[in-house]
Amino acid sequence: MTDYQVKLRNNALNRKWHSLCAELPESMERLTKYLEESPQDRLRSNGKLKKLKGKLKGILQYDITDRYRVHYRVDLAKRVVYVEYIGQHP
Repeated sequence: MTDYQVKLRNNALNRKWHSLCAELPESMERLTKYLEESPQDRLRSNGKLKKLKGKLKGILQYDITDRYRVHYRVDLAKRVVYVEYIGQHP
C-alpha cells in the first residue's frame, strides 16, 4: 500500500529516473517502495537517509548506491514526496 505519492520536479528528472530504473532495477524498486511508504524513516533506510544542512536544509538525501543519490522534500499534509535531484555523487 502506498501512503505517499512521488512527484518528479521536471522532465529531466523523469528521464533520469527511468534511466536508473533500467540500469539499477532492484535499487530503484527499493527506493520507490521506501519513498511511497516511509520517506522519513531512518531505521527503515538502513543508513541510506540523511537530512541535509545549510542551504539545503529541509531536503532529505537517500543514497541509492555508492554512486547515485536522490534529494527530496516531504509534504506531510499532502502526503507527497517531491524529488528535487537524482544523480551521481559529486
